[in-house]
Amino acid sequence: MRGRSTVLLTALALALAASHPAHAQTSPVAVDKQEAIGRAQQAAAADDCAGVLGALDPLVPDLGKGDERTLVQRLRLICLGREGRFDELASVQHELTVALPRDGTVQAFGVIIALGENRFTDAADQLAALAASSPSSLNILTGAAVREISMRLQQSNSLEARNRMMIALARADWEPSDIPELRVGFAEGAITALLDQGQPDEAEGLLERIEQPELLSAMLVDRHYAPLWRALEARLGPGGALSVDSFARDKLAAYTDMPTSDAALRDAANAMLLLGRYPDLVDLTSGVAVTEGMGRDAVQTVLLRARALAVLGRTAEADRAMAPFTTLDPSKSPEITTGLITYAEFLDEAGQSARALEVTRSARTQGAGVINSFGMRWLDRTEICALSALGRTAEASAAIVRIKPLVAENHAAVIEALLCAKRDAEASDLALKAFADKEAGTELIYQFQPGGSIWGAGPSRLRDLWTAFLVKPAVRAAFEKRGRILPRAYWPDSKPRAIPRRPANGENLT
Repeated sequence: MRGRSTVLLTALALALAASHPAHAQTSPVAVDKQEAIGRAQQAAAADDCAGVLGALDPLVPDLGKGDERTLVQRLRLICLGREGRFDELASVQHELTVALPRDGTVQAFGVIIALGENRFTDAADQLAALAASSPSSLNILTGAAVREISMRLQQSNSLEARNRMMIALARADWEPSDIPELRVGFAEGAITALLDQGQPDEAEGLLERIEQPELLSAMLVDRHYAPLWRALEARLGPGGALSVDSFARDKLAAYTDMPTSDAALRDAANAMLLLGRYPDLVDLTSGVAVTEGMGRDAVQTVLLRARALAVLGRTAEADRAMAPFTTLDPSKSPEITTGLITYAEFLDEAGQSARALEVTRSARTQGAGVINSFGMRWLDRTEICALSALGRTAEASAAIVRIKPLVAENHAAVIEALLCAKRDAEASDLALKAFADKEAGTELIYQFQPGGSIWGAGPSRLRDLWTAFLVKPAVRAAFEKRGRILPRAYWPDSKPRAIPRRPANGENLT
């Protein structure tokens, strides 16, 4: 938000100064006002919100309704938010809503205030209105804030508000600067919502924004997207080759252009994974290390590197790549929580149950307040699987008693824990209930996909549990209503693909 608001500060200060030409001021009060506005203009030019407020705050009590007060309050609005004076922010924003009902900046701060007050449906509706009326003002917001609104709406099952928001954001084609990949997330959410509304044509039009082969493949197993399956098949191509080559060409070229970008390296590593070029992925990421304060992109790159090493059978090296996650404090490096959860699962899959249990319990303790409930349930899953493998059935049973009431927080994790503990009947009951619910059922579809249908998948004891689980007639019938196994024509080739090259100027590779 800071970059966008800095530009606004300067522009608003200039507008305020222009409304008070110096030659028009005669009285001492007017001279004081002009001097204060001049100081506010200088402070705004220096990106000094404390200075702006220090100059303008004393003016407000004596300003009556009108353009002058509106300009002052609009400039103060930005700085109140920047300086954390939230007790005043809401009242100023409300005042400006009356004076400037269509102003994008004022609307954007309405979203921020609603989010801060936990009015998530209101925040989503205001965000949808902003996206429709003033899409450029979306840049005042952060992708992280919008993602939080979306998550809270999903948790409260406020899906209509979430759908309206997603459609509006996709139509605005907004790409948040802090999380650019959310542009794809908005498109995916809008596609789902538009299909719910019986609008497959507009939904299909958004498919061009979905460049990730994994996401296209995931849509091809979910019956909700059945109206788009032909279009999805055309985008993927046999074995997913068309989408993989397109993705890899773009991402490898981007990395060549931006070799110091964490996001570009992550995408390039993912491209190598999709191409099946695991040694190249390992070479590409040789300089990546786990460090304090590392960002989400760097964490994902470490995990991609470990995944490639594991597929190559270099398990000890994969272990060494992820082990440093356990040395960091999640409160100081919150993005590492994904690494901790993945590392614990890796150890369990590798048959190192005692170490998996140790890492899981440590992560749960250290990550309290940082890891969300969805992630915590994955840790619970690993704990129960490790305890079961160690023959500590009493402890595993006690943990199951604790997490079963929390199944709505992560259906797949709780069901997988039951499968590890060989409590298939209970797992079946929960799976059938989950498949009866649209959101929960969708969550489970991907768990049943065989390893051969997944890019960069090595042997997995946990995936084998789901494969065996699908043999049960009732589970199979419930699964078939919601999804299907990915058709073999779209399974990735077991052989590595050639690296697609970027066309020279004017050259057409098709």
